[in-house]
Amino acid sequence: MVVGAGSMRWAAFLTWRLMGIDVVLVDGWASDRYEHLVHDCVLLDPRDGSADLDAIRDLGRGCDGVTTLADASQVTAATVAEGLGLPGVGRAAALVARSKLRQRELFEGTGVAIPRWRHVAGPEDVRAFFAARSGPAVLKPVDSAGSAGVLRVDGEQAGLATWPLVRSLSPSRTVVIEDFIEGREVCVDAVVSRGEPVFVSVCEADYTGPDAFIALSARYATRQRDQPAALRQIRSLAQALGVREATVHAEFKIDGDRWTLLETALRPGGALVPEMTERVSGVSLYAAMAGIAFGEAAPMPAARPPAAAFAQVRFLVGSGQVRRYVPPAEVAAGLPDVRIVGQWAGPGRRVRQPVSEEGRAGYAAGWGGDRDRLDAQLREALDRLARGMGLTPHAGEPVAAANGPP
Repeated sequence: MVVGAGSMRWAAFLTWRLMGIDVVLVDGWASDRYEHLVHDCVLLDPRDGSADLDAIRDLGRGCDGVTTLADASQVTAATVAEGLGLPGVGRAAALVARSKLRQRELFEGTGVAIPRWRHVAGPEDVRAFFAARSGPAVLKPVDSAGSAGVLRVDGEQAGLATWPLVRSLSPSRTVVIEDFIEGREVCVDAVVSRGEPVFVSVCEADYTGPDAFIALSARYATRQRDQPAALRQIRSLAQALGVREATVHAEFKIDGDRWTLLETALRPGGALVPEMTERVSGVSLYAAMAGIAFGEAAPMPAARPPAAAFAQVRFLVGSGQVRRYVPPAEVAAGLPDVRIVGQWAGPGRRVRQPVSEEGRAGYAAGWGGDRDRLDAQLREALDRLARGMGLTPHAGEPVAAANGPP
């Protein structure tokens, strides 16, 4: 049983169908729909705090495993699995994964480095934070996703003016403020078995700037310089969370040899992370999820040869009124490494500079043997997509120093 699916998860359901797994999907909330890819779909609210746990637990009595693909359903899925005596990360770990505040409270003083932070309950907390140190900071809703409401502020006055807006974008009306961390950002997806990472993949991310953090690009490679250090970080993270069997998604800033955790979740990354990871590694994170949900002693699937040395996704961030639907063939013509093109904003829609990743207008993805050629082709594809849609792309330069998720 999959409790909550989120967006862009078609490959998960296709993978499980090809594995011969019957899936009961409980999701009456996600904008992307998967009813035709599953054995049965029940249109209940799967979100933490509002889900009917008794009804979902009753549905799960005939299932052999429970998992989730959605940030907002991590606690629901863990609670249901625990109540049914099925494998899972446990409700306690899911509560931490769901809250940036709980994460900071848990990881402080452990082997997991985090930014200097403070819980913001009112203006006095903003003043106290900046009294201890000047410089840029980041305000975050503790329980939002897709960078919604994650905003940089450059001083006390900006923090005082901005925190009520950030608070309004948190379902629990809870905010943290933390130091802005310099350096490059990576996203790590891992499979943990018996408390040890058995697979780790590192993605390099670029973001818009300077105030909001919207992912512009995610780059993957078969050979990853950060993999040994990432393995150590995931081991410390799993120990701190107390999880023995899990898929883990974690976002870090790297400055020299120092890794600083920004946030983590106990599910694979979204926005084609599993698909691109599989292209360069041959490992299916979705297949590993199934093994974990069924309590298999060795949940890692056999790896296939990588399809390419490099894979990448670039996202369209822009503004204007969408003129038309642009066929992918028009976008990818003459660009052999561009394999996937998606237009999120339909004709007639007015697109503005987004405040979360939900506001991006489209994307292009691909894979090949030359990193720079792939990037150049994806940039050209997005230029074509923007022109065809009638949008003005975001003019700011991408930054690799964002404190926000991809």
